[in-house]
Amino acid sequence: MSTTSNTQRRARRVCALVLATALVWAGPVGAANDQPAVPSVQQAATEAFWTGDFAALDKMNAAYRQPGPLETNARNRLDYFRRGTSAVFSYVVKNSEAYLSELDALTLQWAHDNPQSAYAHILHARSLLAHAQSYRGTSYVKDVPPEAWAYYQRYVDQAFAYVKQHMDLVSTDSSGHLVLLEIGRGLSWDQARMEAIAEAGIARNPDDIQLYFMVALGLVPKWGGNPKVLDTYIRKVTAATSAKFGTGMYARLYADAMDNQFGAALFESSYADWDKMKQGYEDMLARYPDGAARRNNYAYVACIAKDRPTLQRLLGEIGTGFIADSWGVNPQRAFETCTKWAQQT
Repeated sequence: MSTTSNTQRRARRVCALVLATALVWAGPVGAANDQPAVPSVQQAATEAFWTGDFAALDKMNAAYRQPGPLETNARNRLDYFRRGTSAVFSYVVKNSEAYLSELDALTLQWAHDNPQSAYAHILHARSLLAHAQSYRGTSYVKDVPPEAWAYYQRYVDQAFAYVKQHMDLVSTDSSGHLVLLEIGRGLSWDQARMEAIAEAGIARNPDDIQLYFMVALGLVPKWGGNPKVLDTYIRKVTAATSAKFGTGMYARLYADAMDNQFGAALFESSYADWDKMKQGYEDMLARYPDGAARRNNYAYVACIAKDRPTLQRLLGEIGTGFIADSWGVNPQRAFETCTKWAQQT
């Protein structure tokens, strides 16, 4: 049987696992303006993955891994492309082990069929890391059961061994550096090593700012970091990216830390400075005024910071353009309570 037939067979099996098992999560339901439209790049990546069209994925990656214009919310097409493939890795079904095992096999088949494609090897490593993450979850290290941690470590080790085997190709693409950072976080590499990997990726693609976010994620307490070290790194990145974003990366990186660690206790549990965050949001919106999702997130953080005048202004600008993804873990209630608080005199 040809390798093409094997690949198509595996892709169909992945889809069958989704269709044959009861879906745990089918996506948010609500008003049309609750969620932004899925960008075409993201949707195309997801569809290509589902249908087993690696040639299309490889072509998209080759185009998007180059520096290019940013979208209205200051995200680049590479970010949307990654979100599209991540949607397949993170799809939630009851039989997650069988599903993730098939993805491992499918991506390995693609790598065998396309041995000179850096992206094929990167995608297989990414699949192994998704498998690892399914065991670890998003809790603190100390809260992960030893049995689950052993499986997590096993798949991270497999990913690292695979990347080392193909490092000459993987290192030509900044997505390879992103995978290395995820591996490094799992293997507790020191901060200097992680920053060096990120800078090597930035040298490949100066627009790949997701590398900064990956380093910062490893500095939150959940991953063994601490707020002071995180703050120092965020300030360093903000200075390094000021030509393009002003102080915008300060707001973006702390907003990400809020999502991944601190929640509504951001200003009590970290060194985040509201005045600096506010300036960062203003810088971003001045450069990218159509960033509706960022304006929503700005309003949410203003509410947490108890800045009523700023919240009132932003709610007026948002109007009916509520975007749930920007309002924390309980978005509808957060929006309602913040709106009520803003209306108080």
